[in-house]
Amino acid sequence: MSNFSFPDFDDLPVVKGQPKGCLWGFLDVDGQKDQLGALRLLTKEVVQKAKDEIQTGTHVQLDWPLHNIEFPGFGRIPLQHTVKDLAEEGFVAFDDVISFNTQTSSQWDSLKHFGSQKTGVYYNGWTHGQLKSSNNLGIHKMCDRGGIVGRGILVDWLSWWEHENPGIEPPSAISCHKIPVSELEATLAYQGTETRQGNILIVRSGFVRWHNNAKADIRALGTKTQHYIIGPENSEETVRWLYSKHFAAVAGDIMGFEAWPYPDNCCLHEWLLVQWGTPIGELWDLRLWLKSARHVTGGRSS
Repeated sequence: MSNFSFPDFDDLPVVKGQPKGCLWGFLDVDGQKDQLGALRLLTKEVVQKAKDEIQTGTHVQLDWPLHNIEFPGFGRIPLQHTVKDLAEEGFVAFDDVISFNTQTSSQWDSLKHFGSQKTGVYYNGWTHGQLKSSNNLGIHKMCDRGGIVGRGILVDWLSWWEHENPGIEPPSAISCHKIPVSELEATLAYQGTETRQGNILIVRSGFVRWHNNAKADIRALGTKTQHYIIGPENSEETVRWLYSKHFAAVAGDIMGFEAWPYPDNCCLHEWLLVQWGTPIGELWDLRLWLKSARHVTGGRSS
């Protein structure tokens, strides 16, 4: 199968206790509750077609070094890294010993990471209690299927905004600045980037650049003391836009994916992870991708 055939948002069947737009059960296979969610859109045909984007064979790292978030928020522990000298064991060698919270640097949110804050359920109806005592929906499910490989599209909103507003400081990365769908679409048009079902959406809002340039006290303010973050707007319009695109996964360069804090009536984390089973990548360092893309004739954002 190349593409899945999805109902229009308004034609989706009602799932008891869930908002209109829930996809539970749609991706179940042979009567077994699905645990991969939108990653099932990464069919062999979709992945094979992604190779057509390759022009130079250049590859870059998108992970941000683990030590960057010195002041984690939400009670999370910072990186603890020690080097063990194995000379005492009779070897000329060293080991690394590392302890950290995976949410404090580049990572994927699995479908087990975040549930509905109002109903206490996760993707496809698992309850908090059920997941606490099982390995269902864990991130190992993504690994077992062979990881996440496909056509990634970069929506470089920050560069678009600076192009449209020369000489003006962009919105603060540690404000709850909401990026509307109209600006995501404008960025795609500016880049000449088209979206396809099964793409991996990656939005650059500017958080990593801000953090890399900020002084320690300001970094602490932005990551631990307060929790205001720039990002795509939490709105019905964004929900419908994301659904219409049928991305296999989404990611960005911020803590989370959407503007934070979210309003009571809409949280993209819940729509993506809970309602559709769409993994979220966070705190990706996109600088090398941008640098590499600008050296290709015409630029490349996929």
